[in-house]
Amino acid sequence: MTGGDLTEKRTAAAEAIRSYLASSVPSADTAVRPDGELEVRVAPRDLLRAAQALAEAEPYPLRYLSCVSGVDWVERGRIEVVYSLYSMPGPEAKVSLRVETDRDVARASIPSLAGIWPTADFHEREIYDLLGVTFEGHPDLRRILLDESFVGHPLRKDFVDQRPAARRVTRGDYQA
Repeated sequence: MTGGDLTEKRTAAAEAIRSYLASSVPSADTAVRPDGELEVRVAPRDLLRAAQALAEAEPYPLRYLSCVSGVDWVERGRIEVVYSLYSMPGPEAKVSLRVETDRDVARASIPSLAGIWPTADFHEREIYDLLGVTFEGHPDLRRILLDESFVGHPLRKDFVDQRPAARRVTRGDYQA
């Protein structure tokens, strides 16, 4: 299969998924990229409905979640969470499901998709740990990389480490 054939198949799949999604979540904003990937943007209130529709989309159910990423958009005052989905078997359909939430840690919250795609479990915990997004309904939302006592979320662009700087060890430290 050549690259052109794959792009054509992905584009056809994207259009089929796009029309299927329009009946389930009319508020979803969709766009087909030149490489055939379907981008879906939804509001947090529509995330669960959109995810369920994508997981059941016919004839291309998106059952493989390969990655969940978080992006801190300081200039927009938002944090974007991106779910990368594929239909299996075969590379026919590729979708990026995007949802934005507030940057304020107290309000940075979206529904968890771990109930739809179990792979989301650790990905969502990582985003919670490093960016401070709370995933409502997550089965075990706790820090995964940093100690519970760590203050802050280090992948936020405005993060400032409050810990004292480590002192550099010199040769004099080893002399009597």
